[in-house]
Formats: sequence, structure tokens, C-alpha cells
Amino acid sequence: MKKTIILCQILLFTLSAFPQKNHKDLRYKELSGCYGKGTEGICLFEDGKFLLYGYATAIFGSYGFEKDYLLFYPDKSELFEVYAHQNKSIGMRSRIDFKGFDRATETLVQLGSDSIKNVFNKDANCFDAPFVLTRKNKVSSITLSNKNVSWTYQIDKSFNDFTLIYNVPGRYAEHFSGMISIDENEKLLRLSASFGEKGFKKQKTDKGEGQWRDIMQLKNEYDLSKKNTGDFVFANKHYHPFPAPAADDYLYDKASNQYISKKAKEKEAYYRQNQYNDPRYLRKYVKLSPKTKGNFSGLKDRISSSSIFYSVCGEGAEKSYHYEGYQKYKEDDRPAPIPTTMPPVPIPATNKTNDK
Repeated sequence: MKKTIILCQILLFTLSAFPQKNHKDLRYKELSGCYGKGTEGICLFEDGKFLLYGYATAIFGSYGFEKDYLLFYPDKSELFEVYAHQNKSIGMRSRIDFKGFDRATETLVQLGSDSIKNVFNKDANCFDAPFVLTRKNKVSSITLSNKNVSWTYQIDKSFNDFTLIYNVPGRYAEHFSGMISIDENEKLLRLSASFGEKGFKKQKTDKGEGQWRDIMQLKNEYDLSKKNTGDFVFANKHYHPFPAPAADDYLYDKASNQYISKKAKEKEAYYRQNQYNDPRYLRKYVKLSPKTKGNFSGLKDRISSSSIFYSVCGEGAEKSYHYEGYQKYKEDDRPAPIPTTMPPVPIPATNKTNDK
């Protein structure tokens, strides 16, 4: 289940409305729970929402009933999304976080007038997020491509801190159906052909503990983010998203352009060893709209032989990218913790040829 966490965090950046369903139907309560194994399955919630999870998969959506069938409607996101922030702590430099690009490594990026580069090297593996590029100067534009479609964003000169999201196209974005049957006195949920007609047995779930508690926490964060966000998101300096800060708990600091927890100092010791999950200092990232949509067709000769991030296992692993954003404290010689992220969770490596 931990392998789905980073995908759920990406979803917190990319929310869409659920279709309205008749939640008075008693079947919502009767069928609620998780179906499948600990690492693969689908969870149904009483409010008509679901979470499909598995290796490299974490999809929220809504479901309803049509006679004896369950009809599932996954949330759909735009192919690319760009969120921007004015980070006053880095001056004329810029930082760029890449989310989702390690799930389909044949993706391209062009920053300003720089050469077109693959985000990851060919046959990249051994990933571990976050994947953050630091540049010595600002960018005037960002173009993202999956080699079929390219979107270009013009960047206001005030912005220098970005989260770029690639929502990998796939069958999980399509509507699907299911049916409940009884097998040896156990409920069995069979999904439609696009999922190989797998049958998932309903798990015996203690709804106050263990996996169900973790799943409900993810769902609650997702629902809260959906409610509180529009064309912006909040994240800490390591690009971990959080719900919008409550006015009773945070103060806005104009000098740093951050929302600072009123309990920031008293929680400092705890978050020194849990920096990725530190919610004390949050930044507001505004969603940008692409100025143009096209493709890179005919520009193959302009694609650089180097990539933004380089990541391999085994031989050559010493050249792999490692995130260096965690602060090292003098009283602690241990390495800062690396967060558990997405499926083949990355430990990116980058060729440092990007500061132009």
C-alpha cells in the first residue's frame, strides 16, 4: 500500500469533481470496504467514491449502480499540469519539481531556449522522488511533451519555483464496470474486461485500524484538497502537498511568501527526522494554463543526448541523481530520511548540464 502514496499525493494536485449519485441506496454501506490483496485491489466508500490501487496505480473516482452492475468513473486529469510560486529564498535561481514523469520515461522538456531534453535517461530505473532540478537562472517558458503532444507555458518573471505534473495516459482513466457475486460465502467483486475480469474478494476489515485507517487518511486528504483548492495547491519545500492551511493554525509571512504554522518552533525537533512530511512552512502554487498546444514533430535532431535526470541500478549507480534538499543537522550524522514514494520509487540521477 505504501507504493501508492506518491500517486495519491500527485492526485492531490489534480482534482476533479465527482458525478452526483444517489447515496441513499443502502448498497453503498453494505458493499463498503476493500476488495483484493494488500498490494492490489479496490476500496469502495459509503459516499459513492472508490480508490483503485496497485503497483504504480492509485486512482480515485466515483461509482454508482445500474441494476446489478457497479459503474466506475475514474477522475480524469489533464495530460500536463504546471504550478508556479514566487520563492523569495532563491532569488534569481529557479527550482523545478517533476511529478509522474518516472512512470513513463519517454517524456521531453524544454526550458526557455535550452535544448529539448528527455526528463529521464533511456532505461532509467531505481527511482526515488522527489525529482528536483535547480537552475542558476529563471525560465521564460516551459514546454512539456510525451512525443505525441506538446504544451508550452509562458512564465511570468515573478515565478521561479514550479511543480510539473505528467498524468500518464492509460486504461485506468476509462470508465469500467463490475459485479458482486458470492463465492464460498464471501463477496467477490469482478471488474470488467479491461482489468482482465479479475475477481477481488472482500477483505475482513477493521475500519479503525491498519490498512483501512491509512486508506481513509489518503481519502480524507484527497477530499479536503478537492474542497479547499481551485487553481492552486499548497506544498512544503520538498513539494509534498498539503490541504490549504487553516487560518487558526497558520500565519501568512509576506517577507518569505509562506504560510507558517503557529507551532513551527515547538515541532522543529520532530520534523528534523521527518522533513518530507513537514507541514510547518507551506507555499502556495498557482496553476498555469498552457499558451500553446502542438508537438515536437520534425525536431528530433534538436533533442539533446543528455537528460534532466539520470537514474540506473547496479553499474553506474554512483552517477545517479539523489535529492539534496534535506537539511543535515550537526548533532545528527545519520543521513536524512528518504520518503517512501511511488512504486518503483526512484532515486533519480541527473546530468548537471542544465544551468544554462
